[in-house]
Amino acid sequence: MQSIVIISIALIYFQATLNAASCSELKDAINSNPENVTELSINQTAENVTKLSINQTAENVTELSINEAAAFEQIVKLTNCPVPRIPKNGGLVCVYFDNYYCKPMCNQGYDFAFLRRSRLYEECGTKTAFTWTTQYIGGSRLAECIVSDVLVSGQPSAYFNKKTCREVVSDMKRKREHLDEFISELKIRGIQNNQKKELDFVTCGE
Repeated sequence: MQSIVIISIALIYFQATLNAASCSELKDAINSNPENVTELSINQTAENVTKLSINQTAENVTELSINEAAAFEQIVKLTNCPVPRIPKNGGLVCVYFDNYYCKPMCNQGYDFAFLRRSRLYEECGTKTAFTWTTQYIGGSRLAECIVSDVLVSGQPSAYFNKKTCREVVSDMKRKREHLDEFISELKIRGIQNNQKKELDFVTCGE
């Protein structure tokens, strides 16, 4: 029993000696070269800030997409139109001119399942008896985006080139550019009455 106590005391003393030596070495390192310590602190801080920034960005994008979807559902319901299904691997750019007009769009690397070159948008409102125009029979599916290296089924403006829908939604400037582009396309087609920009939005599928 006595030998066990002696060994335990020896181990404690040895550990304390090591800790003291480590502290002494660290103190000497700080005194001899404080710049290294400062540099280490700065690098660690920068790394932590970067991680925080990435986490915050991901959180903000998620929150933004949820808010966009909620606004989308609420606004469309106000017009008595059913909520359209948002295409996976793409999204919808929607604006209001008496009726709601939504342009289905695909992410980079995806194309429309059906040819849409002459069909830039779908609409819903009084002119359509509050049902969505669509190539699909029944329901509110406006378009589908399928994997494809060649983008030929839609018009050039119907793709999120070099970006995904979610990246566009998280960038207010890019989002506004897509909305303004669609508004211009509609005005060329004579659709320009009673525009309400506060009802414009971009929403993304999965």
